Amino acid sequence: MSKDSGYTTCPNVEGGHSGQSTLIMKIRDFFNCMPDKSKKKPKQNRQEMCLFFKRGLCIFGLICVFLTSLAGCCVMWFTDIYVEEIINQMTIREGSDVYEAWRKPPVKPLICVHIFNYTNLPRFSQGLDEKIKLEEVGPYCYRETLEKKNITFNNDGTVTYGDTRKHEFEPSYSKGFQNDTVIVPNLSFISTVAMSRHLSPYLQVGISFTLRNIIRFTNSTISVTAHDFLFGYNDRIVKYGSEIARLLQQDVPFDKFGILAQRAAITEETTTVRTGTNDVDRIGVVTEINGQTSLDAWPEEECNKIDGSDGAFFPRRTLNESATIYLFHKDMCRKMPFVYEKEVEFQDGVVAMRFHAAPDVYNTNGTCYCPESGCAPDGVFDLSPCAMGAPIMMSFPHFLYGDPSLSEPFEGLHPDPEKHEFYIDIQRLLGFTLGTVSRLQLNIQIHQSTWMPEIKGFPNEIILPVVWLQVSAEKMPPELFNIIYHATFTVKRMQYALMWGTLFATLISAVFLFYYIKKVQRETKRDVEVLPVNETVILTTNLNNKV
Repeated sequence: MSKDSGYTTCPNVEGGHSGQSTLIMKIRDFFNCMPDKSKKKPKQNRQEMCLFFKRGLCIFGLICVFLTSLAGCCVMWFTDIYVEEIINQMTIREGSDVYEAWRKPPVKPLICVHIFNYTNLPRFSQGLDEKIKLEEVGPYCYRETLEKKNITFNNDGTVTYGDTRKHEFEPSYSKGFQNDTVIVPNLSFISTVAMSRHLSPYLQVGISFTLRNIIRFTNSTISVTAHDFLFGYNDRIVKYGSEIARLLQQDVPFDKFGILAQRAAITEETTTVRTGTNDVDRIGVVTEINGQTSLDAWPEEECNKIDGSDGAFFPRRTLNESATIYLFHKDMCRKMPFVYEKEVEFQDGVVAMRFHAAPDVYNTNGTCYCPESGCAPDGVFDLSPCAMGAPIMMSFPHFLYGDPSLSEPFEGLHPDPEKHEFYIDIQRLLGFTLGTVSRLQLNIQIHQSTWMPEIKGFPNEIILPVVWLQVSAEKMPPELFNIIYHATFTVKRMQYALMWGTLFATLISAVFLFYYIKKVQRETKRDVEVLPVNETVILTTNLNNKV
């Protein structure tokens, strides 16, 4: 056939083959008889080109949708990128909402102090009563406003700051009045005797003479109002010591003695914590206290390490039912272990993981928290290495989980886990502390000395309860709770929506891509097999003539 007819030359079906043609030969002969596309009209070529580009564009689009969905599916199902991006918004960055909430917390904790009133010491010292009677008075509650000051961001992903605290009496939460009078141990005198017992006898005699004849303040108990006992009273020993310190040009830590006086005082102490910018799972971890990366209170390096959370954030990857988390307690010069207890509803459906202080947290026997002078009984923690040698002891309220010998000399102690445990509620996804109830008891131990005035009325080595404190946070303000609520529910819903949405989109786009490609293949084959009628007639005639 002539090329002018629009067809390529069609070979002789019979002449080119001996016997029956094979399938391959038939296919070859068929395509050799295809219309010559180059001879088609320009309009027809343009239509076919448009159809070609349209099909190619559809296939390209489906491939893009499939690959994008597949990538999203892999990210949502097999990585934590989505959650980590949410967590990154919680890092402490200057100018952010999180920074402002961290700098000046909108949640103002309530501090409630229960004072142990010693009601029968004269009768006990005379042997008329077998036990010391304790009357728990209070609580005396104060609203604490905290603000961080002198904030400095460091190049290593940490931030250094100081604290200022203000306290306002809350009569509606209190039981009693601030001018209530209580009889309590004379902490300054008991501490002076205990701290002096390791000095030489000559120095002890000199201190004893000063206490008896100059200061004239050797009573084992004092009568003081609740407010003054908490925020400071004019203690003779403290006043005399302050005057001596000034003469020697030494720093004076405080002029008045009070349980909360140091907490409310303006000090130059600083704390350094991680901001989470370098590692979001380390946000809130304490790295330095007053510029020091370790302590010198304990005999071994392990216990002197400064580590653990500051209480605002905890490493979220470690939050599970078998985890132990650590809180660094600056006043105790140590990190405290907390273990998982249960899941609780915090507020409006938001669920939290509750971790409580381990029952043996104050047991130091066999640990590096045991001072060289000897270990305290189980249930009390000796703070003397952290308190300049003062015989201060920390425990759960009412000696909860403590050795029975601790409460045996007293009448009026009733330990109850529901009332006296220390726990923290944490949002699992963010590792953010939703609420906490801190309960600690302050005690002091009697150490009689041969060369010092006698601490009358108390047997040697007895541990005296002084006060116990509860620091708790109520419901969050709406603006802060909204962030937690959306992090708990909205983010989780979006995560599930994206997980299943990307999986569905991947499957659907794959199916559409497969069937569209098959459709294009069928249409292309049909275009090849079905020729125009006039061309088919010419081709058939030509073949018949050759036959």
